[in-house]
Amino acid sequence: MTSGRDGTGRTGEAAGAAGARADGAAARLGERLHAARSRLGLTLDGVAQRSGLSRSFLSRLEAGGANPTLRTLEQVAEAVETPLSVLLGGAPATARPVGPPQPGAVHRPRREPRAWPPGEGRTFALTPVGARRFEAVLAEGTPAHHAFATSHPGEELCVVLSGRVAAEVDGERFELEAGDALHYEAASAHRLVALGPDSRYLLVVAGPGAVAGGPRRS
Repeated sequence: MTSGRDGTGRTGEAAGAAGARADGAAARLGERLHAARSRLGLTLDGVAQRSGLSRSFLSRLEAGGANPTLRTLEQVAEAVETPLSVLLGGAPATARPVGPPQPGAVHRPRREPRAWPPGEGRTFALTPVGARRFEAVLAEGTPAHHAFATSHPGEELCVVLSGRVAAEVDGERFELEAGDALHYEAASAHRLVALGPDSRYLLVVAGPGAVAGGPRRS
């Protein structure tokens, strides 16, 4: 007995398995979006206002029923103040949506710092939409996406630029000052909290790493 094939030439079983994986990934993306906006206290209307996307589309996205483009995902990530790679669950580069070719160099203008009250902060994307090897963001204060313990595949590097930051990785606490760096496996539960109003740090998020290990401070 032979299996039927779909329009792509795949067997019915293979097509079904691929569809199930896609549905699972969409559902997990929706869960992470819901968690991210909940941490900020945002409604779907609030995310819609921030992102310029419709509430109905965002509702479908949370329910795992939308098919977003890379640019749309970037808009959503910015609206909920979460690095795109974290919203995608630290997916490896090959699993990310394919976007248009990027120019050889992308300049980001200077962001004027500001003081943040405890528990509040923001992030700015430094890498362009479609960057595939890693994502870098400039964080100020305590952005919502790392204010609570989180974990996802891949690696992270935190470099403190000013002020002080408390990092907790798998139950171990580090107090980082300007010039300090901390690298860790992002699959370990981790959070980053500013210890002053002028805290600023660079956060680099990469896909799943080949070498496992504990946090490394330099």
